[in-house]
Amino acid sequence: PLCAFSFTLITFDVDGTLVKGSGRAAAESAHARAFSHAVSEILGGGKQVPPVAEALPRHLYHGSTDGLILLRLARATLGVEPEEAYKELDRMFDCMYTYISAMENEEIADHITPLPGVIGHLTTLANMQDQVLCGLVTGNVEGIARKKMDAVGILDTKALSPPCELQHLWPGSEDI
Repeated sequence: PLCAFSFTLITFDVDGTLVKGSGRAAAESAHARAFSHAVSEILGGGKQVPPVAEALPRHLYHGSTDGLILLRLARATLGVEPEEAYKELDRMFDCMYTYISAMENEEIADHITPLPGVIGHLTTLANMQDQVLCGLVTGNVEGIARKKMDAVGILDTKALSPPCELQHLWPGSEDI
C-alpha cells in the first residue's frame, strides 16, 4: 500500500545564502585554493596555477559552478580547452575534495562565516524535522559544501539532511 505524507522541503544555496566570504575569500579561502591545486595536479603536471581571482575576471567565477570555474581556469592558465578538461572533471572534483579534507576546520573556515541569523533559523528548523526537511543546493562540489558547513558550525544545527544513499559519497563523508 502507498503511504502518503506531506512535508516542506527547504533548500539553501551555500555561498551568499548560508555563508559569506571576506573580500579576500575569492583568492585566499581554502575553497579558492582548491581550484588551482586541482587544475595544477590533474591537468598541469604540478605546474603552478594562479588563483582563480588572479586568472579570471570576477564575472567568470562569481556565481558559477565549481565545474565551470575549473574549466575556465584550465583554459586561462594552461590553455586546455573545455572539451579536453571536461574529461578530467570528476578527477579534479576528487582532487579538490581531497585537498580540502586534509585541512582542519579552522583553515576551511578562514575567510568565510555564517550570515547573521543563519545558525538560529537552522536550529529552529532542526526542531521541526517531522514537518520540514532541509538540504543544500549549490554549485560547490558537494563534499566541499558539507566540509564548509561543518567548519563554520552549520552542520552542528542538525537541520541539514544527510546525503542519501544514491549520492556520490565522497571519501570521508562519514565524518560529516
